[in-house]
Amino acid sequence: MSKFRPVNRAARIVATALCLLAALAPTLGASTRQAISKTEFDVVEGIFHDGLGTFAEVSLANELIAIAGLKQAPFDPSRSVAKMRDAISRLPESHPSRAIFEREIASIKTATKDGAVQLLNSVKPFKPTRVRHTALEFADAKAGDLRLEFEGRPDLPVSVKTDKSNKVAVAEGQTPHIEEKWAQRYFKVAPDEFNRMISELGFASVAELKSHYLNVARLVAHVLIRKLRLTGCQPTDFSKARVTDLGAMKYLLHQLVIFKSGQDHSRVIIFDRTTGEVKWESLLDGVDIDHLTAERISFLPSRPRGGHPIASEFGIKIDGQTVVSFQIKHKRGAARETSRRYEFSDITTRLRI
Repeated sequence: MSKFRPVNRAARIVATALCLLAALAPTLGASTRQAISKTEFDVVEGIFHDGLGTFAEVSLANELIAIAGLKQAPFDPSRSVAKMRDAISRLPESHPSRAIFEREIASIKTATKDGAVQLLNSVKPFKPTRVRHTALEFADAKAGDLRLEFEGRPDLPVSVKTDKSNKVAVAEGQTPHIEEKWAQRYFKVAPDEFNRMISELGFASVAELKSHYLNVARLVAHVLIRKLRLTGCQPTDFSKARVTDLGAMKYLLHQLVIFKSGQDHSRVIIFDRTTGEVKWESLLDGVDIDHLTAERISFLPSRPRGGHPIASEFGIKIDGQTVVSFQIKHKRGAARETSRRYEFSDITTRLRI
């Protein structure tokens, strides 16, 4: 006769737990895969929006071809579509940005249809004979992504921008070349003056300056204060800054208008990737720069946050509305996990719309 041997309660609990873990292993694995770091997401988002930008250009070109009844073959959007799909596939299945990205694609499809109609109406009675995709020619501050060719009138370069936060970058607006493509272009800072400014800030070279993005932020604040002759402000607080060199400010604003359309005088069309709305102008386009008075000009406070010694974004307001901002950025993407993550990457000049 066999004897009853009670099972140890602790052992029974462990055995039950192991069974449950084995059963839930696939689910737990899937749950683990739902996590994505901010760095990973930033990379994915960058890839997606790069593809979306090209998709907007190609889609607008194809809508123009179709509506104008041109015989030329449409452009192939497959590479940009594949890029967007690859980015979306990198996100976990439950990630909310999957749905957001899909809506942005739909918004661009709507916007390019409406934009093509508006663009063709703006050139009547002329009709394009050919549409070129000229994005590879984007250099030397040319803004055009497309070029419409006509008989009887000059070609029309078109700059295609996608907007989400009511900001659009000017031509060459995102650049590591802070010397010639920012300080010199907008503030007439000559090379020798630029070097003197670096020295005044305590840096021996441009390379040393760019070793940390906040060093460049110090330079940006220095240039704004010096070249616009600002009073009532410090590099760490522009909330009460006032312009005393109105001529320098007008020069800056005129330059921004020029570089919005680029050296090729492109027609700028802006697609809101959230709503699908088509826009044509920035707030600065509505300002009579030549008759602007100093009293109407103010600045973003640009106070440091998060314990930083200086802010990384500066901006100019007219009648209380920000019209342009300058943002200083550090290395992103894969570099964010390295010792070089705080090196200067670029300064981005954006107009508000």
